[in-house]
Amino acid sequence: MARLKKTIYLWLVKLVSWLTQFKRSQTVVYLMSFADNLDFIEQLHQTVGDRLVVYYYPAAQVGAAQLLPAGIKIRPFHDSIRFALTGVPVLTQAADIYCDNYFAFTAGLKRHRSQRVIQLWHANGAVKAFGWGDPQTRQRSQADQHRFQQVYDQLTDYVVGSAKMGQVFADSYHVPASRMHVLGYPRSDRYRRSTWVTTTRTAIYQQHPELRDKDVILYAPTYRAGVTFSLPQDFADLQLGPNQVLVVKLHPHLAAQAQQLYERYPNLITLVSEFSTDELLTVTSTLISDYSSVIFDYALLPNCQKMVFYVFDWQNFQQAVGLQADFKQWAPGPLVTNITELNRVLAAPAEPLQLTKFNQLWNTRNDGNATKRTLAYFYQQ
Repeated sequence: MARLKKTIYLWLVKLVSWLTQFKRSQTVVYLMSFADNLDFIEQLHQTVGDRLVVYYYPAAQVGAAQLLPAGIKIRPFHDSIRFALTGVPVLTQAADIYCDNYFAFTAGLKRHRSQRVIQLWHANGAVKAFGWGDPQTRQRSQADQHRFQQVYDQLTDYVVGSAKMGQVFADSYHVPASRMHVLGYPRSDRYRRSTWVTTTRTAIYQQHPELRDKDVILYAPTYRAGVTFSLPQDFADLQLGPNQVLVVKLHPHLAAQAQQLYERYPNLITLVSEFSTDELLTVTSTLISDYSSVIFDYALLPNCQKMVFYVFDWQNFQQAVGLQADFKQWAPGPLVTNITELNRVLAAPAEPLQLTKFNQLWNTRNDGNATKRTLAYFYQQ
């Protein structure tokens, strides 16, 4: 039934898009599913003016509201008959469409020849497999696979921070490498701005003075769709040094699970709910990750000292979700599978990370000027 509904909805989108394709507008649309690229949107608005309209998922409402003082038009949307009838014509006739995620309905848009559909992905790099690299994709029906490829093919331009990420997209989406533009990842600009880093640190220390002058260990595991996040039984054996504080930051959708972990390990875990993972990176001296793209952001910060990959579910994750085939070759830190190994790494003195090669590979053009370059590329004066 769910598949039938998707098919019917996509046909509705196609019909409305076909009927409304004969008009053109100079509108620039930003499709927002994540509210962490607001700086870029505001600068895009400064470039294209009132031509810009932001359509946002309900989950991004708080972030979208922050755009209102700048005079940016925002519209809530989700897949619905109303959106198909009112929103799809706007997108069909638009000059440019920016996408920060995979939007299934775009497979049905009738794109005119001069229209650009520009992907600004919500992550700077990739550890997990996706697209055709995801083991689940090849198990889907041919109709599903065809729909996936239609979405990938709609994207005319991919903005990336490195040739490496561009190749990942080309391989994962089966699209030409010529669509990749190594301009830098706009969302990464803030990590290169000392004012943002300093202001963020100050705000965190004001709210949580107990973190000041501490060796903050941030544990930020990736989001595991459709599952309740749980730690191995031996996590209780984690040993922290006298100056170490472990801050656990789960995906926002798992706030309840984070609270449960805190209640289970009150002597080990600190929760900092008021600040995002991105913000907490500014006070982090050791990052414990697994398969999360947070590592690409952390590597840009001057306080980046140590990374360790706690991959206790490596085998299952590899089979269910999939990982980049060469992950072990470029991971900027050791991979550990149990608490004994994690304790050893955390207790060891911080050594200078071999970040140069990692950043050359993944953060090639993330120098703080990605937004400026991207806008200059698409809107040459």
